[in-house]
Amino acid sequence: MKHRTHKGLLAVCTAAALSLSASVSVMPMTAMAATTDATNTMTWDAVRIGGGGFVSGIVTGKDVMYVRTDVGGAYKYNFKTNEWEQLFAFLNEAERGYLSVDAMAIDPTDDNTVYFLCGCAYFSGAGTRIYKTTDGGKTFTYTDVTDLIQVHGNGYGRQCGEAIAVDPDNPDVIYCGGDVAYNSSGLIKSTDGGKTWKSVEGYSELGFFSSSTKWPTWTDRICKSNDSGEYMNQNGVGTVMVTGGKVYVGTSATGAGNFAVADTSKDTFTTLSSKLPTDVYPSHITLDANGDLLISYIAGLTFAAGAGGVYRYDPDTDTVTDISPVNNSIGCTVSDPDDANKLVATTCAVWSGQSWDSSSTCYGEWMYRSEDGGQTWTSIYPGKKDGIWVWDEELGEMHDNLLYQYTQTGGYDWIYGKAIHWSGAIALNPRDPDQLWTVSGNGVFRWDNMWGQGYEDSPVATFHPTGIEEVVALDMCSVPGGNVYSAIGDYDGFVHTNPDQYCQQHVPNMGSTGAIAYCPQNPDVMVRIAEKQNDVASGFYTLDGGKTWTKMSCSYGGKAAITQLKDGSYRIFQSSGDNSTAVSYSDDFGASWNNCSGIPTAYGSKTTYMLVEPDQPNIVYAYATYFNSSWHYSKPEPTAEDAQYKLCVSTDYGATFTPTDICMYDQCDSAGRIAYLGEGELILGGGWYGMYHASVASNGSVSVKKLDSVFYCKTVGYGAPKEAGDVNALYMYGMPTEDDPEGIYRSDDGGESWVCINTDHLYGGTGNGNFLVGDMNTYGTVYMSTVGCGIIYGTLGSSTGNQNPGDDPDDPPVGNSDLGDVNCSGNVEIADVILLNRILAEDTTAVFTAQGLKNAEVTGDTDMNSDDAIRILMYLAGLATLG
Repeated sequence: MKHRTHKGLLAVCTAAALSLSASVSVMPMTAMAATTDATNTMTWDAVRIGGGGFVSGIVTGKDVMYVRTDVGGAYKYNFKTNEWEQLFAFLNEAERGYLSVDAMAIDPTDDNTVYFLCGCAYFSGAGTRIYKTTDGGKTFTYTDVTDLIQVHGNGYGRQCGEAIAVDPDNPDVIYCGGDVAYNSSGLIKSTDGGKTWKSVEGYSELGFFSSSTKWPTWTDRICKSNDSGEYMNQNGVGTVMVTGGKVYVGTSATGAGNFAVADTSKDTFTTLSSKLPTDVYPSHITLDANGDLLISYIAGLTFAAGAGGVYRYDPDTDTVTDISPVNNSIGCTVSDPDDANKLVATTCAVWSGQSWDSSSTCYGEWMYRSEDGGQTWTSIYPGKKDGIWVWDEELGEMHDNLLYQYTQTGGYDWIYGKAIHWSGAIALNPRDPDQLWTVSGNGVFRWDNMWGQGYEDSPVATFHPTGIEEVVALDMCSVPGGNVYSAIGDYDGFVHTNPDQYCQQHVPNMGSTGAIAYCPQNPDVMVRIAEKQNDVASGFYTLDGGKTWTKMSCSYGGKAAITQLKDGSYRIFQSSGDNSTAVSYSDDFGASWNNCSGIPTAYGSKTTYMLVEPDQPNIVYAYATYFNSSWHYSKPEPTAEDAQYKLCVSTDYGATFTPTDICMYDQCDSAGRIAYLGEGELILGGGWYGMYHASVASNGSVSVKKLDSVFYCKTVGYGAPKEAGDVNALYMYGMPTEDDPEGIYRSDDGGESWVCINTDHLYGGTGNGNFLVGDMNTYGTVYMSTVGCGIIYGTLGSSTGNQNPGDDPDDPPVGNSDLGDVNCSGNVEIADVILLNRILAEDTTAVFTAQGLKNAEVTGDTDMNSDDAIRILMYLAGLATLG
């Protein structure tokens, strides 16, 4: 066998690199704008809460597991750390819709190659992408399929799956189904590993997708659909399987042909069998150990129960067998990989009793287990095992077999008393078939000892979302000398003593919480307000820093603030959450409320944020986003009198306010939070109109200066100063100059200059809460809301920790400064050369990070060009150094 010399290797590699860029004009990349780049000084991660949102699907390969979520990206399981690792942190604000992952597929021949079908109608519009990784989630490319299909990964039916599948006999062949079709068919196909896609005309001949709908609703873009409902109710192709030279497709509709089959060589579809039900919806297709299809059915897409089941299809004999454990919705059925007799099925949207202990019952899904191929089943559900009666010597009687261990919290105390629910998918651990995972509306649960037999040897369910963070944060505050407090959708909020440690939920619970605030004169006095109506309370207040909470009466929604009156009592402010800038106050903890005067309002306005001067409690600020949504009745475009940010100042403890116009409101997300520099000095965001410095005198007079240092400010927050006595640090999501990348920036001089601290771990931007909250006790620490990736926090320190999904714990993380490591994999390799040439060729599907661009500049000049690619090749050949 010949051994290649370094010279020979270089020749081959150089030829390959040059061939990649031979047909394009290679231009130097635009250099980073003048804003100082400090991204290497920061580490980014998610605040530890654990779950908190719908994990909508799970898939396994030969040795790997992935889960998807409806609004929070996708995760890969790290078997060394026993944690799930976020894969989609690289998405920015404009790409936040692609955090809604509608379907996944692992290449059956290669665990490292995975496809993700993504889109969210209210964020990405019609935009639909298929992301692909070939290195287990370290790097991604994507193909835009918007001209063919659309998906809404947060719609009804997202529990079905998977709607994308790879042919195990030829992994270049992939089928993918949409919720609606923009072209001729709801099913598309790739024959080149996902690079290009075409409509499958044979599928459209089944007669589905015969209605039409607007996608999204507020546009005139007409798509073909299964019915005329809005995007939320469309699920189109629900599940796809490719095996044995055939492709099987389950359509989310009733009627003949809702489960069809075609040869992969012909794509001519026919109904699989007349013995399969047509009045329920196919939910999942899996294979048993013998290669038979296990087809699960649900009653409806809106988490409806009452009908469904499981059917086995034997492709060798073309026979169908009803093996349903119960006549109800079954989300998914799986088989032991080595024994087709061992089956587990889960209900979906069946609200049955689950036990946390002998006295605590909640209502959610049941599991069914069979050890004879589905002829008989035993119901196994959290806290109890049905069907076996045992003699209890201590009691001297027969009783139903109670488990020694009920449902386990896994250390996440907030989950206690909450159900496993919406379980559309389950999967056996590919490394341990005695362990089963089930998705849930609040995270994921792990079942251990799934095939245990006896009284002391039974399956146990444990909440195990470790690494998955999917809460939608709506408000947050950092108390000087105290803790950090969050308010989140669905699950109240938490007290964060350390962002890297799991935390205590606010108790009592009231569900979705939209506001939390403390009194700057006495931080032990706090208030939290419900985001929407619930059965517990509209709000709570505390006088002991959250140790105990007392119900209070208030309206739902809006934001809050508290000041201390002259007599030592407290005034609580609440702004409207309903198309108004109005603010009201209560001096008796909600027993009565009065309207604040002087804050202009009109229907269509956004929620007003308030802030109290810490050392002058009579001075209260309200930053109003005034918007008259009726402007279109009298003019072609809104003017400043219709859309305006207004700083309103009160010197009488918030009873009356005087407004000052700041800038026009751009009708995007409201940048209405107030950043506090120090006494009387405020920083105000203005969206695409920039940023403003307002100085307020003790008599309430206001002077305003536009900061030339900011081009775009989506939101601004503040935190502890760099040095004692300095102004507070500012944190901005936006762009200091038009040439700067979108990201998070910090200023230590009141906004006059900025350093960039994050452009490649943006998790889709600031989302619903639209906040950056600086830690008031630790300079450099900042918290960011997201659309569904939890609360992200950044801390000063070189990029360490789990910055690169898919790596082993001891591998170098993403964000390292190794020259030549363009894909930030921790190694310099030929893949870096290929990615660099794609970047130079302006390949829009190449996914890279700001750190990767820095690593790519290896020749020591100021431009990134083809010389850098050649230098990396020479380095790999041992003929040059980098730098």
